[in-house]
Amino acid sequence: MEGLSDVASFATKLKNTLIQYHSIEEDKWRVAKKTKDVTVWRKPSEEFNGYLYKAQGVIDDLVNSIIDHIRPGPCRLDWDSLMTSLDILENFEENCCVMRYTTAGQLWNIISPREFVDFSYTVGYKEGLLSCGNNLNMLCFFSAWFKYLCFLGMFLSL
Repeated sequence: MEGLSDVASFATKLKNTLIQYHSIEEDKWRVAKKTKDVTVWRKPSEEFNGYLYKAQGVIDDLVNSIIDHIRPGPCRLDWDSLMTSLDILENFEENCCVMRYTTAGQLWNIISPREFVDFSYTVGYKEGLLSCGNNLNMLCFFSAWFKYLCFLGMFLSL
C-alpha cells in the first residue's frame, strides 16, 4: 500500500508504545465500566485530545483460540454486532494489517452506517495480548498515526 514503506519499524514502535501504556501505574487509570468478567479503565491521553482505554477480562481458554476473535477477520463478525463487513486490505505480518470495515446504523439510522480504514496490530505479551487500532483517515499521513493511537490491552487467563 502506498505510504506504508516501513511497516516493521512502525509495528515495533506500536509494540513499545503498548508496553509503555501497559506499564502505567494502576492509580493513573479510572474504572469506566465493570462487569462480572471484564473491567475497562480509561485515562486522559498526554499525546492527543481523548482517552486511552485498557480492558482486562478473564477467559478460560488458550490465547491462540481467543486471538482470532480479537484480530481482524471472519471471527470478528461473529461477536461484533455493529460491524457489518470487514475486509483485510493488506497483511504485513501475522499480527499486523490494514482493514476496511463498515458499521451498522444506530438509533434508527440517525447515526448512519460508516466505513473505516484502520491499521490493526495485536501482539502476545506476558500471559495475554496487547492490541491497538489506528484509524488511517483514508491512508494519509503514516507518520501521524501515533497521534491517534487507541490502546486496548486484553489479558487472558490460561
